[in-house]
Amino acid sequence: MAVPQTKSGLCQVVGKGGVGESGATALVTHTVTGKSEIVMVVRNVGSSLCPNTGAIAMLIVNGVPAAHGNITAAKTSIQASAKPGDQVIALVHAIPLFNGIMCIRLGELDFTLEQCDLE
Repeated sequence: MAVPQTKSGLCQVVGKGGVGESGATALVTHTVTGKSEIVMVVRNVGSSLCPNTGAIAMLIVNGVPAAHGNITAAKTSIQASAKPGDQVIALVHAIPLFNGIMCIRLGELDFTLEQCDLE
């Protein structure tokens, strides 16, 4: 699915996804554009996940894991550097927290994949 690219400051949204009720795992791919090294960011942009569920993210650059982390909390993110032409994959997965909380609805965590200039 083609995602309209939107720019805000030094970052440009190049992909969007969600995990939770839409599915346990989401994968977004992007080929880096530009003329110099950049930073790729996976950012939690909103969540209604039940408190018994979290989300982890991984950035993979040219088939090699480059960054990973917990993006459950609002506005959290992970980032990795990439160069023009690099193939980037953002992989986000919903995980159970085993904290004894019971929910009727799972909810959804929405995320973006952003390409950010270093300048």
